[in-house]
Amino acid sequence: MRSHPVVGTRESPDGLLRYDVEVPLNLVDMLDDTVRRHADSRAFVDGDGDVTWSEFAEIVEATARGLAGHGVRAGDRVAVVAGNGIPLTAAYWAIWKVGAIAVPLNHRLTSDDLARQLEAASPRLLLVGRGKEELGRAAAVGSESTVVLQEDDEFFFSSSDGAGYSTPPLGEFTPAAILFTSGTTGRAKGVVISHGNAVQNSVTCTSVIGRRSDDTELIMVPQFNVTGLCSQTIPIVHLGMTGVLLDGFSADRAVDLARTHGVTSTVGAPTMWWRILESAGAEGLPGLRLALYGGAPMPTALLDRMTTALGSATFGNGYGMTETCSMVTYLGGEDAVRHSESVGAPLPITQMRLLDLSSPDEVESGQVGEVTVRGPQVAIGYWVNGDVSPLTGSDGWVRTGDVARVIDGFVVLADRVKDVIKRGGESIFSIEVEEALYQHPAILEAAVIGVPDDVYGERVLAAVVVKPGAEAEAGDIQAFCRSRLAPFKVPSFVEVVDELPRNAGGKVVKARLKEMFSSSRSARP
Repeated sequence: MRSHPVVGTRESPDGLLRYDVEVPLNLVDMLDDTVRRHADSRAFVDGDGDVTWSEFAEIVEATARGLAGHGVRAGDRVAVVAGNGIPLTAAYWAIWKVGAIAVPLNHRLTSDDLARQLEAASPRLLLVGRGKEELGRAAAVGSESTVVLQEDDEFFFSSSDGAGYSTPPLGEFTPAAILFTSGTTGRAKGVVISHGNAVQNSVTCTSVIGRRSDDTELIMVPQFNVTGLCSQTIPIVHLGMTGVLLDGFSADRAVDLARTHGVTSTVGAPTMWWRILESAGAEGLPGLRLALYGGAPMPTALLDRMTTALGSATFGNGYGMTETCSMVTYLGGEDAVRHSESVGAPLPITQMRLLDLSSPDEVESGQVGEVTVRGPQVAIGYWVNGDVSPLTGSDGWVRTGDVARVIDGFVVLADRVKDVIKRGGESIFSIEVEEALYQHPAILEAAVIGVPDDVYGERVLAAVVVKPGAEAEAGDIQAFCRSRLAPFKVPSFVEVVDELPRNAGGKVVKARLKEMFSSSRSARP
């Protein structure tokens, strides 16, 4: 398989490859190093203002003292439900400074969903950001967690509160965060990310991708998400960049912030990029240097539009999941355009195999198989019954649940294992059908699922969102697909919807679509 020659690796005694560069020992040392190097540089900007790195460190210190004053000790969990912003960002590092484990919560969930996650993590404190008071209090009913609301001075604790503390030794395998998975296929799991996982992923996001200390990064995905936290916020701290924090995605607001603050890099799901290009218009975003995406395959039609509108930008596609602390492959530079159907080559630290879907054997070159990986970015486990339960066997390999093939060294996703459509003995990969749908000039978004059928077992259903001002009939869309797909892959049903159900990371929740359209009453030819 192809590799990324940008950063060298060394093999550790455990057989894993780690980046052969000097890295911080942990996330606390990472911040301390940056404050020493960039004390007076602008660190973060949010809706309430901005702070330098030295000012940010002071907020972290006050927050850490506040945590200590509430009895938080090494190994305790501290949950946070808050929107993107400096208070949330400072809370993460304060939690790590006292040796505790951060539990970011998705404020888009219901209070019942959050209550289950609080029960699983049993945090000592629940920090509740501004505007989330009702949600936080409702979620904490029945919990033993102490609820702390954001103070009037815009942070969780004032500088006069708190108690003394000392940061305990934090090693590579010390738990740093419990990140609950998106739950697209069932109830969310609590994935335990270690300090070492986060540091190794940060090297990927800086040295491999090509971010620089003078970059200004717009974070428009949630900071409770593995991308927003591990692949944006932590790399910003690692390099001493400037982070512009957008609380709640709005294409118009994202474009305005990018132009106002001279944003040079950002990450977004494909659907976010569609909307940003619409909002930016002919003026575009001339200052953008890195236009990164992930969370879903990049439609060719969208990438073509991006290359026209963002001519000075370098494109990059990252693939991974919460259990791998974000990224396991990357596709960047000219390869992002030449091999747009791919999610890239394995990272220098990623060892990858494609396994047969019905056996433990590796598939032959060019054949589809389940992506299985190992590396130092693979999470140390799941949080189960108050402790870390190993994520992998002793060999360290984890099955991703994604089906792919490798073509000329590049990984090309075919589908989720659970989403492969079985129609009359034929396997249909939804990504191929979705790519054909995205070529239709009226379609903004598309998602393809299998729905039950008494004759074929399953039939193909496409749910599509039409571009503003455009029109598309089901029959026209099916005819369009017939010119691009084998007959058995053409959607039997087309449903035009206002929006697709998505999780916080921007991924389509196909389980929800199946609930909506699996009955014969809902799915109409």
